[in-house]
Amino acid sequence: MRNRNNKIYGVIALLLVAAQLLAVIGSWLVAAAMPQAAMRSLLSAEGIRWFCGHIDDNLAQPLLVWLILGAIAWGTVDRSRVVGALRNLKQLDYRQRFALRLVAAEAVGVAVVLLLLTAVPHAILLGVTGHLFPSSFSQGFIPTVCFCLTLFAVTYGMMSGTLRGTGGVFNALTAGFVQWRFVWPLYILSVQLWFSLKFILLL
Repeated sequence: MRNRNNKIYGVIALLLVAAQLLAVIGSWLVAAAMPQAAMRSLLSAEGIRWFCGHIDDNLAQPLLVWLILGAIAWGTVDRSRVVGALRNLKQLDYRQRFALRLVAAEAVGVAVVLLLLTAVPHAILLGVTGHLFPSSFSQGFIPTVCFCLTLFAVTYGMMSGTLRGTGGVFNALTAGFVQWRFVWPLYILSVQLWFSLKFILLL
């Protein structure tokens, strides 16, 4: 199964590379054949300068932050085995049940805090129009969810014994990067292609 998935991701990466090359060559051909067209060539002096000088800016998108935080949350939840505990509540021992109760208490506490910050009149996280969208809450929604999931998973893991000590917690925090290893090259290739197209089409 893993080999099959790797082949699929490899094909997707190859297609993205081919699309990038097509964008480079195509933009050059169109710009050369139709100078009046509203397009820029990636092989022009301007295009080469842009491509080499904006790679880090292109990659440094909020989506990258969300992916990093999502990988941390995913790996921690997986290593803590909290999902399996929720699926088999009747088979848990006392320590696991206590860990789930503690997580439930944390969830209630987080929900209360978020309600106070968003639901009351003139709440801090509301936007200037008094609505949730757009607002500071909506802008930080995904990081907040990832942080809460990580907190709950670490709490359950440490209290139930599935995460042992700081070493176990750290391994859980980094496990998602390995599990999501296919995401990082695909992200780089797809984002660079997207911004290349925006440069070419003057978007």
